[in-house]
Amino acid sequence: MTQSASIGQFMQKRGVRQFAKFCIIGFSSMIIDIGIQLYLIRALNWNWILAQTLSFCVAVSNGYIWNSLWTFRSISDRKHHETYLKFVGVNIIGLLLNLLIMNIVFLLFTGHLLIHGNPSKIQWNIAKGCAVVLVAIWNFYASKKWTFT
Repeated sequence: MTQSASIGQFMQKRGVRQFAKFCIIGFSSMIIDIGIQLYLIRALNWNWILAQTLSFCVAVSNGYIWNSLWTFRSISDRKHHETYLKFVGVNIIGLLLNLLIMNIVFLLFTGHLLIHGNPSKIQWNIAKGCAVVLVAIWNFYASKKWTFT
């Protein structure tokens, strides 16, 4: 069996295809989240926690729409509002994880939690990068096993 054939077989697995779609949609939601958050922090001088919360709301809506239409479309015939509430619930946990992970990274950099004020650009970039990876794993697992079952 050639390497391309084994890759093709791997990509034919339902969970792998779903994860790839979820990552594409997650990337678009991440761009929305980061774009809005950076604008609110850098241009409008909002607190990073408030900015993260607002950008999260917009990104979650984007993620729900595309995941329900493309990634998990054949899995759920529940009413959309019920599925949306479950999706938001999963993502609220994701938001809390995001804030916790980012604050842990800030704690490592500064020796204290960052509740008031804003981090430096490098601190924010590293914290956000860590949070994105870990929260994406949580969101995919919870969406696949609970929201869109």
